[in-house]
Parts: sequence; C-alpha cells; structure tokens
Amino acid sequence: MRLAEIYSKMKKTFPIRSVNGNIGMSRTVQWVHMVEDLEVAEYINGNELIFTTGIADYEESWLLKFVQRLHANHASGLVVNIGPYIEKIPDDVIEYGKKHEFALMEMPWEVHLVDVFKYISAFLLDQEKRKAGIVNAMKDALFYASDNGIYKTELERYGYDLNHKFCPVLLDVKSVPEEKREVFAGSLENVLSFYFSRIIVFKFNQYIVVILYNGNKDQILECCKKINEYKKQTPSFSLQAVAAGPNLNGVEKLTRSYQIARDMIGLAEKLNQKEMIYDDIGIYQLLLTNPDKDALKEYAEHILKDLIDYDRKNGTDYIKILRTYLETDCSVQETARREFCHRNTINHRIHQMKQILGKTSIGIYDKVELLLAFAIMDLEKK
Repeated sequence: MRLAEIYSKMKKTFPIRSVNGNIGMSRTVQWVHMVEDLEVAEYINGNELIFTTGIADYEESWLLKFVQRLHANHASGLVVNIGPYIEKIPDDVIEYGKKHEFALMEMPWEVHLVDVFKYISAFLLDQEKRKAGIVNAMKDALFYASDNGIYKTELERYGYDLNHKFCPVLLDVKSVPEEKREVFAGSLENVLSFYFSRIIVFKFNQYIVVILYNGNKDQILECCKKINEYKKQTPSFSLQAVAAGPNLNGVEKLTRSYQIARDMIGLAEKLNQKEMIYDDIGIYQLLLTNPDKDALKEYAEHILKDLIDYDRKNGTDYIKILRTYLETDCSVQETARREFCHRNTINHRIHQMKQILGKTSIGIYDKVELLLAFAIMDLEKK
C-alpha cells in the first residue's frame, strides 16, 4: 500500500500532518514499527513506516542522523510524536527529507500511538489478504480455467471486469536463486503498480508472471520498458528474457495467452532476443497458435531434410548460409560479409545448395517456403 493512501486514511481519524507535502508519499508501506534507538534503525527490513517519540533523548542533532539511517535502510517514512522529547522537526531534517524524497510527518503527543498502530495494522493486513486473494484467483484463471469458475466470482468481487483485456507478461528468471524470486517479484510489483492500475505480479516456477489488466499496446511496451529499467537498476536481478503474450478480451482466454507467452520465452532465447511482444512477432503468431505442432515439424523437415542430411554427412554449414542468404534478401555480397567468406565462395555454395534442394532457382515462393521452414525450426526447444 502506498504511503499516500495510508496518510489519507489516517488524516480522517488522527491529527497527523505532513511537513514536506507530497514528497516521498509514493513509497510502499508493508508494516509499521516503533523505533527510538539509532542502532535499531540499522536493522529494519525496509518498507516500514517508522514512529518515534525521541524518548531516548540524544543530543540535538540525533534526529537528522536517525532520519539518514532510516532512509539508508529503505524505511517508507517517519512519523514524529511531537511533545516533551521532540518539540518540532528541525529545519535541517526537513531539508534532508525534501532533498532525498523521504516523507516526514508529525503527530501531537496526546495521540495514543497504540491506537494508531492498531488502525494502520488492520488495513495493512486487509490489504495483504486482498492481494493474496487476487493472486490466488488469477493463478486459478491461468492454470485451472476448466474448473467451475470460482475464480471469476473472486475477481469480480475484487473489482475486475472479466470482459476486459488481460495480457500475461512472462519474465524468465531461472538464473535467479529460488529463494530470491519471491523477493524480486514483490519489489517489481512495487515499481509497476505505481504506473499500471490493478497490475498483478507473482512468482511461478522459473518465471515472474505479470498480468496487465485492461491495457493497450502502448502500455504493454511501457510495462516491458519499466521491467528493463528495473533490471538495470538491480544488478543482481538476472533476467533471461521477457515475453508479452496476446492481449485478449475475456479472462477465460488468459490460459491460452499464457501458454503462448511461455512458448515465446523459449523462442526468444533460441533467437538470442531479450524481449518479445506478441503483436510484433509476425509469422510466428500463426506458428505459435497452430495446435498441430507435429504437422509443422514434418513440413519443415520435408523442406530442409536434404540440406540438413548433407550438412550432417559432410560437415558443412549450408543450412546456416542459406538462412543468412534468405534473410539478407538473397544478397550475395551481404551474405559473404556476414559469413566472412569471399563472394565467389558464397556463389559456389548457393549453386550447390540449389542442386541439393532440387531447385533451379530460388524465387519468391521458394523464399516463403524456406523461411517458413526456418521459422518452424525456431520453435523447437533447445
């Protein structure tokens, strides 16, 4: 839950005041904690809203040091209990809060903090319960869509229109240790939820799954951009590939869209691409959604079998050269450059390839047929 939302709720019940406006209010709060000691401030977990009364009675400059330590340890903000120990928040502390976008609030001494803690804890726990319910319902939609549809009732109860668009974005994080994937999923959700309404993020096996709700193509691209920005800012976050599946109307289509996104992850890694968007993958859309994968495989093998067999028998790389030749629009010069060969060598090999494939030339229909066969081969697992 964002600090701004908590602050808004608290103002309705308690006399609390922000001393630096909306600065720092976008931070996420996961819990509330009372801290009076400078040393204890080193051991917070992060994302806590901290309260202090100053009862430890340190020297005059202690509050600035205290705020610096809280900020360094990723606290969400600080509420100062104004009274006999802290008469007011010093100007240098307020300036530090503004400079580092750290939220500072004050509350009069007469307020019973135990009542405040109970109040905040109640809706934080309710928020966690709500989040868990949404994630569980979405997992049911993804993996148990053929069941009795209880997940639909749950999602509607949480405010989701089941006829809107749902787009799964998969992050392959198999290189991240298992115990850290959940942590990264939570951290990434904190980032994305600031930009996208009702976004859902959770870990599942080797993936972090992001469900973008009621978005469009621009928002899908922006979501992938934010994911890549998060990766750059988090060096320990090892991300193999990102794939955004079809963005389809109706939650019941989410299972199929997820399966396609999962296949796209494999395709992205085989093609050495870090990101794939379903709308931008061209012919692969047809191939990924074709239910008869065996028929596709047989087609590709039929088209390329003679050349594959020749390479295997003679230790040549004609398959690779042919693909480069086709992808460069049959440019001998560009193929020679990419394959580090003389153009006469490429011309000779192309002539041999035509003979092996039983073709006198490679016309437009031959190009389509061969490129389609290569695209089908790309779908095969590594």
